Amino acid sequence: MELKRSDQKIGPSPLSSAGFVWASFLKLSRPFCLPFRATIGAVVLDGVIFTSAVRAQPHVVGYERFHSDKPTEEGGAVLFSELACANCHGGSPVKISRKGPNLVDLNQRIERDWLVKFLRKSESGRKGSTMPSMLHGFKDGEIEAVVAFLGKRGKGIKFRKERHANAERGSALYHEKGCVACHAPTADFKSPHANGTSFDTALAISHPDLNAKTSLEALSFFLTDPSKYRVDGRMPHIQLNKQEAMDVASHLMDFQASDPREASSVKEWPKVGEKLVARGKALVQKMNCAACHSIPEVMPFDIIPLKSAGLTQCLSTEPQEGLPHYNLTKSQRESLILFLEKKDKIEDKEGHLTLTAMNCYACHDRHGVGGPTHDTNRFFIGNEALGDAGRLPPPLTGIGHKLKRDWLEGVLSGEPEKRVRPYLKTQMPAYAAHASTFADWFAKIDKEEGVRPLVNRPDDLEAGRKLLGINGGVNCITCHNWGDQKSLGIPALDLSFLNERLQPSWFRSYLLNPAEYRPGTLMPPLWPGGHSSVKDVLDGDSERQMGAIWNFIKNGEGVPEGFVNRSGGQFELLPRDRPIIQRTFLKKTGTKAILVGFPGEVHLAFDGDSGFLSMVWRGRFFDAYDTWFTRAAPFGEPLGDEVYEVPKPVIKGRFRGYELDESGNPTFIVNRGGRELRERFSVTEGQLIREVRWVEGDPPKLTHPKDVLKSEASGENILTYTYSWK
Repeated sequence: MELKRSDQKIGPSPLSSAGFVWASFLKLSRPFCLPFRATIGAVVLDGVIFTSAVRAQPHVVGYERFHSDKPTEEGGAVLFSELACANCHGGSPVKISRKGPNLVDLNQRIERDWLVKFLRKSESGRKGSTMPSMLHGFKDGEIEAVVAFLGKRGKGIKFRKERHANAERGSALYHEKGCVACHAPTADFKSPHANGTSFDTALAISHPDLNAKTSLEALSFFLTDPSKYRVDGRMPHIQLNKQEAMDVASHLMDFQASDPREASSVKEWPKVGEKLVARGKALVQKMNCAACHSIPEVMPFDIIPLKSAGLTQCLSTEPQEGLPHYNLTKSQRESLILFLEKKDKIEDKEGHLTLTAMNCYACHDRHGVGGPTHDTNRFFIGNEALGDAGRLPPPLTGIGHKLKRDWLEGVLSGEPEKRVRPYLKTQMPAYAAHASTFADWFAKIDKEEGVRPLVNRPDDLEAGRKLLGINGGVNCITCHNWGDQKSLGIPALDLSFLNERLQPSWFRSYLLNPAEYRPGTLMPPLWPGGHSSVKDVLDGDSERQMGAIWNFIKNGEGVPEGFVNRSGGQFELLPRDRPIIQRTFLKKTGTKAILVGFPGEVHLAFDGDSGFLSMVWRGRFFDAYDTWFTRAAPFGEPLGDEVYEVPKPVIKGRFRGYELDESGNPTFIVNRGGRELRERFSVTEGQLIREVRWVEGDPPKLTHPKDVLKSEASGENILTYTYSWK
């Protein structure tokens, strides 16, 4: 049977007839025996182990961890997703489909020789690659044509030339941010609990030879936003700033110099003719590469649904021309067959298959399944005063019932304000492209029917204040922070905005039995068996007491009993005689905000990461309590009511520091577009004066506060802007 599209034959259909027999799966061109421990992609015939030993088996972490012991339908479902079978055939129960990388700007990101070898033999690029063999049967020059087409895709990248690299710092980031949950550690790293000298790599995703594949600047660029190229989220987006990305890249490529400009770029690809490019495009179309990769110029073929009892020729042990070929192990092949032969459709009702495929279990457990392995557990570090909860990511058990849907989407999108466990060094990655899908899906599969709601009695609000405190309450603030108030003991989660995060019915269930949700937690059961130990508050009524706590968290003013009330504003910064400079975390500016408060009630925030004016405001300046005293370092906000944001410039800069004149006015020094800019700010009669100087070239393109009156004056290599208000 042949499949046609636009009257073009593309080879045999991936579907076989229902009578496709086992013998066809076990054809071996030159079988020979190997010792058991040395076999790769082996099958068993009459008790003897054989292997073609042509290609290494594809490595799917979730399958290896949970399903490699024996063939299972569920293991087959994971492979069907992660080997991208579903991209041609549909029918995967895994919620987020597996896709190949975005094939753009390859000529700047990837060495051409490496790509040619990878296309010929994918395991040459990375051990255990899930990229199938596609080019068997290709004639001389056809691989070069495919590479020629791929090398023409994209609009080009403008790499920012970083000036500093620190591989040692990159090693610490790599091992502490969470990379070793999926990848093996390096032997030179020493953590508080482990080093890299002993590690079982059976579940570790191997790295390619990065020095052969790419350049330091390209890898650093990739690490700042991996989801741009790895759109399916299997490579998670650990959020790194540009310097952190450069340091991690230096570690991975063992670049020991301090100046990354000394590293070589990707070698220039040879020029090719349009005829060769067109030939490559036709071959890419013929191979249906667009089924897995985003290639707008090439349309994927229509989905070919699997018959209920049908098996695919892709499972053959010998390559079939025009079809992808995987060197599957016997267990992998049998698992796929069990999945394909199953008459009833497998659904991921509990989420296990999707979390297995996405390797979320590398960090989290759910219903007692998954979580860090014996080897990786040692690399999760944080505040050990909180026990394992202070260093290990939280469980995903009932996460769709636990978190409000919009909050969960924010967490998955990587919003900084949604990071509520700053004491964990391991970072929750961002899955921005799939955050909404995940949030809806978790809400659906974790929906709890018939759960008992919290008692809601507004008159009990003040009782909630007492119960949260230490004066006759249940002592919550002994361990938990409350907004800008530090806990009286260990710094557990901030309670003051739990109502924004949590579902109230989950909150009630958790209070009754915290260990059921997180075994080993330091959180005690304050209402064991549903009974209160505080009899003189609300007559010891447990349900009213739990409802009162929630009510105060949601609607109460002030702080629980036992805290010193610091709401009087004694830490508000008041610029009187000269400007005040304050570094802090600021919403909409970032973690490297530099605030300048001027006498005259006009103030600004400068982004010390990318080097640009971020916002201007009038009125009161800033409250420094969180910056000075709060260990969690939350993102602050201006105190003034009139806030004017400044759009980010197209060309980002590198901040080089600032100077103060005799009056305390700052001059910020920025390297932007390869030249140095000096921006001086001052306030005169309620107007903000901005002087920009440069050495040579055209005037820089700047952005300005929105909705603010602006006048401009120019001189030789100087621009002066005056911002004013009616």
